[in-house]
Amino acid sequence: MAEILVAGETLIDLLPGPGETLRDVDGFSHRPGGAPANVAVGLSRLGATPAFWTRLGGDPFGDFLRETLVEEGVPTVAVERVDGNTTLAVVSPPGVDGRRFRFYGSRDVAFGFEPESVPEDALASASWVHLGGVALTHPDGRAAMRELAATAAAHGCTVSFDVNYREDLVPDGEREAVVDAVREIVADSDVVFASDEDVAATGLSSKEGEALGRDLLALGPHTAVVTLGEAGAVVTSAAAAPWGERTARHAGFAVEAVDATGAGDAFTAGLIARLAEGEADTDLDEAVAFANATASMSVREEGGMTALPAKADVESFLADRR
Repeated sequence: MAEILVAGETLIDLLPGPGETLRDVDGFSHRPGGAPANVAVGLSRLGATPAFWTRLGGDPFGDFLRETLVEEGVPTVAVERVDGNTTLAVVSPPGVDGRRFRFYGSRDVAFGFEPESVPEDALASASWVHLGGVALTHPDGRAAMRELAATAAAHGCTVSFDVNYREDLVPDGEREAVVDAVREIVADSDVVFASDEDVAATGLSSKEGEALGRDLLALGPHTAVVTLGEAGAVVTSAAAAPWGERTARHAGFAVEAVDATGAGDAFTAGLIARLAEGEADTDLDEAVAFANATASMSVREEGGMTALPAKADVESFLADRR
C-alpha cells in the first residue's frame, strides 16, 4: 500500500435543522468537515490511513476536530494548532438555490499554511500526495501548496489535486492570483479531480464531462477525474498514466439520499485508495465503481465526514449489486 499525505483544511460544518432557508432553520448541529479532512478520514476508513497536514484553531472547536482525527486513526504529527477561531462552513438547507456553503471565521487559521511548514518527514516517506484547492484562496496557502506540489513532484510522488474552487472565498482583487495557482498546481499534478462547475468558475474550461477531462489533460496531468453528481463520474487518462490511455465511465448507484455533503470527498477517497493500491495493476473501471459506491453510501446519512463508509461496507455494497 502506498504511503499517502493529504494536505488542506479542517473545518466545522454547521448542518441546518428544519427550515426552507437559512433564516428559517430551527438551529444547527456541528460536524467535522473540510474537503481534505474528509478525504483523509475517508482513506483511513478504507484502510489507507494517510498522514495529514492541516491547521486547527486554538478554540474548543479545534479541540473537537483534533479529537475526531485521533479517533479516526489519522496521525496528528503534521497537525498544527494555531491561535484563533476555527472556520465554520454553514450548509444551506436541501433544495435551496445558490450557494451551498457559507464560510465564517478566520481564514488565516484554516487556510494560512506556511511554505516553511511543509512536513518534510511525512513527504519524504510518501509516494502519493493529495492537495485540496480551497487553501489557494489565501496568499500563504497558495505559496505553501505550490511548494508542496512542486516538492512532491520532485520527490517522484504521485500528486493529486482537487480543484474545489470556491469563488466566495476569493478576496477582492485576488482572483487572477488564485486561478494562476490552480493552473500551476494542475500542471504539477498527475491526477486532477474537478466538477464542471469548479472549472467553469475558474475560466480554465467551459466544457463538460469527458471533453472537460481532455482540456484538463492538456494542462499537464496524466489523469483527469470529472465528477458528475448523481450521474457518476468519468475518468480520462493519457498514455503516460500507469493504467494507460483510456476513458472509464460509471453512472453511479441509485440510493435514497439524505445528505450530499461530502459526497465528492468520499468519491475522491475511494478512488485514491484504489489507484494508490496498485497503480500499474489498477483496473480503472473497478476503481471508479468503488469510488462511486463509496460516495453513494456516504449520502445515506447526515453529515460529510461522519457518513463516510468503511472498506468492508463498500465491498459488501458492491457485491450486492454485481
